[in-house]
Amino acid sequence: MNRRKALGSLLLLAGAGAAAWSGIRLRNLYSTPDLGKLQEHTELITELAETIIPATDTPGAKAAGITPFIIRMIRDCTPKKEQNRFLIGLDEVDAYTSNHYNRPFARCNIEQRTAIAAHFERRDRPYKGIAGKISHKVMGDSFFVIMKKYTVIGYCTSMEGATRGLAYDYVPGHYLGAVRLKPGQKAWATE
Repeated sequence: MNRRKALGSLLLLAGAGAAAWSGIRLRNLYSTPDLGKLQEHTELITELAETIIPATDTPGAKAAGITPFIIRMIRDCTPKKEQNRFLIGLDEVDAYTSNHYNRPFARCNIEQRTAIAAHFERRDRPYKGIAGKISHKVMGDSFFVIMKKYTVIGYCTSMEGATRGLAYDYVPGHYLGAVRLKPGQKAWATE
C-alpha cells in the first residue's frame, strides 16, 4: 500500500508541477507586452530581416527599409500573445547569439547569421495536424514564423521590393489566368 501511495503522490506532484508551469507560461503570453522593447531591438530586427531576404542582384530587406513596417505591424496589428512571443523570441536570439558566438547578432558573419536563423526556424516550425491547430489557437504563431511573415510582406509591398525585387507592371493590361514564366523570370507585382 505504501508504494501505491508514494507513486500516486509522485504522479500528483508531477501533474501539479506541469500544470503550474503551463499556467505561468500562458499567463506570460496573455499579459500586456512591453512594446518599448521593440525600439531597443531595432538593429536586431533589421539584421534578421536582412538574413531572411539578403541583398543579391536585387535589394535586400535592409535596402527596402522594412524595419519600421515590422515594428508597426507587431505594435498595431498583432495579437497580444504573438506580441509576447515575438519579444521573447528577440531576447532568445540575443541570448543564443551571446552564448554560442560571444557577440551580438549584428556583429556575426553571414554564415553565423544563417546558422542562427536556421536554428530558430527549426525550433519554431509549427506542428502538423490537429496538434498544430491547437497550438496555433492557444499559443499563436511562433517568433520566427512572425518574423518571416512580416519580412516577406514588408519586402513585397515596399517600393524597392515591388519594383526591383519583383517584375513590376504599373498598369497591367488584359487578364491572363495562366502565364508561363521563362527560366529566371521574376514573379509579378502590381500596384
